[in-house]
Amino acid sequence: MKIERLDFNSKEWQDFITQEEKSNIFSSPEMNQVFNLSDGVKSFPLFAIENNKIAAAVFPVLVKIKTPLPERFTNRIIIYSSPIYIKDKSGIDGLQILFNEIKKLAKKEAVFIEIRNSESFPIDENKSLMEGFSYIPYQNYLIDLKKGAEHIWNSLGTYTRNHIRRSEKNNITVREIHDDELDIVISLLGKLYQRKNIPFIDKSIFHYAYKILKPKNYIRVTVMDNRSQIIAARITLNFNRTVYDWYAASDPNFNNYYPNEALAWNAMKWGCDNHYEIFDFGGGAIRGQEYGPAKFKEKFHGELVEYGRYRFIINKPIYLLGSKLYNLRVSKK
Repeated sequence: MKIERLDFNSKEWQDFITQEEKSNIFSSPEMNQVFNLSDGVKSFPLFAIENNKIAAAVFPVLVKIKTPLPERFTNRIIIYSSPIYIKDKSGIDGLQILFNEIKKLAKKEAVFIEIRNSESFPIDENKSLMEGFSYIPYQNYLIDLKKGAEHIWNSLGTYTRNHIRRSEKNNITVREIHDDELDIVISLLGKLYQRKNIPFIDKSIFHYAYKILKPKNYIRVTVMDNRSQIIAARITLNFNRTVYDWYAASDPNFNNYYPNEALAWNAMKWGCDNHYEIFDFGGGAIRGQEYGPAKFKEKFHGELVEYGRYRFIINKPIYLLGSKLYNLRVSKK
C-alpha cells in the first residue's frame, strides 16, 4: 500500500467520494482546491492506494491562526470531515498509514491535529488506529430535510415561527447576493468575530470559495436586505445530500428583525425544495457546556447527535502554553 496525493481534477478522487454516501464538501476536490489557493490555510489531501484502487482518504488542512503569538504555538491541522475508507481490512490499514503520515506532517507544522467528525466514526474495528487521540464529546444538530418544509415549519416553536414571520415585514428582503456584494458579507462576518475577539480566517478563502464553488452550486450566500442595506448574511456549502451551515452573521442593531432565524429557515426551505436530505448546523457545543450559538440551533428542533472530535497533541507543553495565551487574548474585551 502506498500514499499518494491526487490532482484536483483526478477522476479517481471524484469517483471515490461519489460512491461514499456520507462524503461532504470538505472531501471534495473543489473545496480542497479552495484551501490550497487561499492565504492562511493549506490542504494536504492524502490517499492510501492498494492495487491501483483508493482504500482510504483523509483531507487534513493546515490552519494558521492570526494572532501576535508565534505560529508554532497556534498552527493546527484540522480534518473537517470524517475519514473515508473502504469498510474492510485494506481501508483500516490505509487509515493507519495516513494517520501516521499526518502525524509526521504535524510535527513540522502544527501543535495539534483535530478530526471533526461529520458522521459516527467506528473505531472499534481497530482501537490502535486512534492511539494517542483524546475524544471530545462535541455535539451537533441535524435537520431531516426529507420530511419537507411544511413538516419542519410545523415542528418549530410558536416564538420561532413568529420571529420568522416578523422578519418578513418592515421592507425586509431575503435574497441571494449579487457577485459584487461578497466583500460586504465578509465585512459583516469579520465584525462579528471582532466583537467576540476571536481570530477570523483570511478573506481570500471566501473569494476562492465563491469563484470555484459557485459555478457548481456548491455555495449559496444569502442576505437580509433592509432598504438596500445588508443587515445579515448566511453562507451554506451544498454538496452531495447535505446543506452545510458554514458562516453566518448579522448587524446587532437589527436584532429585532430576527435575521438569523429568517436566514436559517430560508436555507432549510431551499434545501427541501432542491432535494437535499440533511441540513447540518456545522456544530453545537461540547456536551454539558453552555454555548450561545448551540442554544440558537436547538430552537429548530433538529436531531442532536454526538459524532465527537478527536485531538492529537504533538507537543503538550507548547500546546498548553499556546492555549493559555490564546484564551487570555480571546477573553479580553
